[in-house]
Amino acid sequence: MEKEKDTVGASVHGDGGRPPLGSKPLLVYDHGFDPNGRQTAVSIADMSVHTHVVPELMENNFHVTPHGWVFLNGLGSLRARLWDPRSGESLALPDLEHDLPVSWKCYLSDVPTAPSCVVLLLDMDEPKFLYCRVAGDTHWTTHAECPRVIQQAGAVGGKFYILEKGKLGVIDFSPAPEFSYHDYTPPEPVDGSGCCRSHVAASGGELFEVRIYHKGFTPEVLTVRVYKFDGLAGPTAATLREVADLGDKVLLLSDSNQLVLESASKYGLKGNRIYFMHNVLEEPDGTSSTWITKAWTQCVLAKTI
Repeated sequence: MEKEKDTVGASVHGDGGRPPLGSKPLLVYDHGFDPNGRQTAVSIADMSVHTHVVPELMENNFHVTPHGWVFLNGLGSLRARLWDPRSGESLALPDLEHDLPVSWKCYLSDVPTAPSCVVLLLDMDEPKFLYCRVAGDTHWTTHAECPRVIQQAGAVGGKFYILEKGKLGVIDFSPAPEFSYHDYTPPEPVDGSGCCRSHVAASGGELFEVRIYHKGFTPEVLTVRVYKFDGLAGPTAATLREVADLGDKVLLLSDSNQLVLESASKYGLKGNRIYFMHNVLEEPDGTSSTWITKAWTQCVLAKTI
């Protein structure tokens, strides 16, 4: 018999109503098609390594959002939900109409308990995305008119921000997605660096860009710099300025997502630090790692500056 559908936006329980997983930030690595269904992780607080089976991650396609909630899509199913590994709570989402793309990411415009929260599923290979609202929508909508493929986004004030060459793109769902652009002056090149990797991170109404500069064209990291966008509320222009001190904040950056801890001391960490994945060769054991604020698991090295 087919399982009865969950009410969209309603709180639902995972299998067995599992208890919360804890609150320490971990770098979680998924072993893909490992028959044991294991995940491994390193605890940032004490650099301890753990291995365990996380059923929610074993039984679903998943992506950890910058808000800490995890988008889950059942294997071989069109069911979708958001799961909070800190509390064990889940929120039902509309069923997908098609299988997820081969490569995809999930972002939230706000905490999912907010009435206006939009769930954004980016296609990493095509200039399109899916979206729905946690409250009120009964189906997903496809937007296939993006100017180009969107690789990453940051959410501030209910809007999504994307970086393009010399412009800061804004996606405002009111209610349909509307694109606009802010002009800004990119940072000057760093002497001795031939290339850099860029990460967008947002939290507490602030939008950051982290640039990891490499020595020449080698894998060696030359320097890491953090920039903050000011003037996001303005009509046309935004200012990008370098940040000298993050205070008690910690930025967690991986290939697949970014998290900002507003209070490092709350999690037993030192503030004013950046943890990031150093996987410039895109080796298989570094491409599916992700930050998740809870769980068990074992280690993939993270670099700290």
